[in-house]
Amino acid sequence: MISRALVFSVVLLAASAEPARAQEPEGPGIASLADLAATLGEAHAIRSLCNGDNDQTWRNYMQNLMDLEAPSGARRSSLTSAFNRGYRTQSSRHKSCTPDLPSVEAQIAARGRAIAETIAQSYLN
Repeated sequence: MISRALVFSVVLLAASAEPARAQEPEGPGIASLADLAATLGEAHAIRSLCNGDNDQTWRNYMQNLMDLEAPSGARRSSLTSAFNRGYRTQSSRHKSCTPDLPSVEAQIAARGRAIAETIAQSYLN
């Protein structure tokens, strides 16, 4: 099975590839990136709830995504809003860490992995 770190690394590598940028100057559509950002926000909410605010795993992935895909401007604001929306969604559903939340986080991560693979494919095609 592919680890989420590996998939995200592929996305980051693909995003930095100059030939792919030449073919697709805008990169993946903002909708795909917003879906990924919202998913990262959801995962961050769960991780923070169970591991504490010092665990910045998913927020760090989001920061890397924004640094590559939206260093400034409206696109960055859109991704930030999507991340925060995902965070609020999970925060409103879960008020405390329960035994089932690690599996919820794993499901969110799997969804994020699928989105990241789709984004990576947009660079590779």
